[in-house]
Amino acid sequence: MQNTHCLEHLPSQDAIDLIADYHHELKQKNLNYQHLLEKLKKDLCRLGFMLNVDNKIWMETRGNDYLRNPKLFNYAPLTCICAVLSEIFKEDDLAELAEKLPAITLKKALLRLNEFK
Repeated sequence: MQNTHCLEHLPSQDAIDLIADYHHELKQKNLNYQHLLEKLKKDLCRLGFMLNVDNKIWMETRGNDYLRNPKLFNYAPLTCICAVLSEIFKEDDLAELAEKLPAITLKKALLRLNEFK
């Protein structure tokens, strides 16, 4: 397990900016959430968004709190947002992901991530 708050593990600013921009897509009326998750997963992988960082234990002990209570994203540090996004997209297939990550939770995470642009 890596130190979740270690700044050297953060993705590049360009990667953060690109992923944060996905919050615009969540506003679409005819949103295909499954397709959005697929695109986001591909971009996270393509950008190497914390792929080499192991935050699995942190996700199990602390990160799942963000999934259960999306309001926590309102004041979440950048490192926690990135860790949650990277771990959940790393571990789950798209069907599990859609179930585990409701659109409102993803929206809160991406809106907070957008504040770090």
